[in-house]
Amino acid sequence: MKRKWIRAGVSLLLLGLAFVGGWWARVAMRPPTASAGGSMIVQRDFTPMISDARTPKADSTVSEPAMVTLYYRVLDLVKREYVEPVDETKLMQGSLEAMLAALDDSHSQYLEPQQLEQYLKALNGTVSGIGAVLKLIQRKTTIKVGNTNETAPVAQRLIQVVAVLPNSPAEKAGLKTGDLITEVDGQWVLSEDPFAEVAQLQRLHSERQQIRDADRRARERLRTAIPISEAIQKLTRLPKTGEKPELTLKVSRGGQSIELKIARAETRVKPLEYSRVRGQYGYIRLNILNTQAAREFDQAIRTLQQGGMCGLILDLRQTAIGQQESALKILGQLLRVRQVGLVETREGSTYKKRPLLLSGAPKGTNLRIAVLIDGGTYNVTELMALALRTGAKARLIGMPTAGDASQAVLYQLKDGSAFTLTVGRYYGADGTVFDKRGVQPDDRVTSSPTMRGQPNGDPALDRALSWLAQSQKEVRS
Repeated sequence: MKRKWIRAGVSLLLLGLAFVGGWWARVAMRPPTASAGGSMIVQRDFTPMISDARTPKADSTVSEPAMVTLYYRVLDLVKREYVEPVDETKLMQGSLEAMLAALDDSHSQYLEPQQLEQYLKALNGTVSGIGAVLKLIQRKTTIKVGNTNETAPVAQRLIQVVAVLPNSPAEKAGLKTGDLITEVDGQWVLSEDPFAEVAQLQRLHSERQQIRDADRRARERLRTAIPISEAIQKLTRLPKTGEKPELTLKVSRGGQSIELKIARAETRVKPLEYSRVRGQYGYIRLNILNTQAAREFDQAIRTLQQGGMCGLILDLRQTAIGQQESALKILGQLLRVRQVGLVETREGSTYKKRPLLLSGAPKGTNLRIAVLIDGGTYNVTELMALALRTGAKARLIGMPTAGDASQAVLYQLKDGSAFTLTVGRYYGADGTVFDKRGVQPDDRVTSSPTMRGQPNGDPALDRALSWLAQSQKEVRS
């Protein structure tokens, strides 16, 4: 009997720890839900990185009968004993949100039916809010402690701008890749423990008045704070009735604090734009990698070739929204080999790399290709740039890319909800690692364009044109 009580106590302790961990993860990472009269468009790190869409199958090898029984026991007790009536669906959805949030991976999240609808809408190119792709990053820093020479370590979770969509309010306001959003309408985005200074002063046995002053500052800061989830919700939806349309943001850029006023609106993103540059070179700017972009790319290539194109510039700067399958279809027009890259997946405790191949034979091209990249070239688009360098001898020009190699899958569930999950890591076909490192350009161009896609107003484009012209001379000689 004594052993049974001990086992029961341990089980309850573990359950309590799991609940606290799940609750904290849910608070820290929970995606905002759509509000009445507004649109919650997913414009974050985990946005449209859809590699596949399928329904999960039962797998007895991962079943944990004891924990499942315990879970349903707790659920039953909550339904029967909680002081107020409960919504079972809400409880179950909250459990799924917390479980995926506990992975601490912003590519992995639960989507309620309405959120899924908005998610797919964003992938198709209609985004609401400020019009920027955002992600959550973690970093460690230190803060000064009182009037001492001591510092306290602080773990931060920050909203970072990955890319700015063309013709969006964010672009018009001057928001840039790499900006950290620290305040929304005068409210500090709760990115760290405001009581870290207090805790350090207590550890140092500092004077009581110092501790009180630090505690007062922390409480005042917390009073004017806004949770990350609420901040993202404001940034990624249309204004509610009676709400002012614009937001005042404070962003950190290069160690400086900048204030920007950004409107919120619905932005329709063109999949791609193309033109002829200097009469003989084709220029294609990919804004989003989806099914429509793949179809339009095929047409753009044909049109440019009919006009006698003798070199191609592919602009992947700020291309942060994309599907793997669409990228493969576009690459099939340009690569000379079937292998696009490698994907590393886990099988039990071991990891295996497998080739990622085109679905059919590559059409290839004899054109010289220059690819423009920057910090907004993100995820599957980074793999695309690497594939063009290894499989079409393209020249990469610009700045290092974002450095996200997550292969994410969308699982659609029978009740209309879904969840995304990171299932692998991308590598270049030659084994190049770009996760957290970025793809490095062959020619680095640090100057930003004043007129993107226009000669003499776009330094990276000018460099690409010079390289293509030099390549032509070498071929002739």
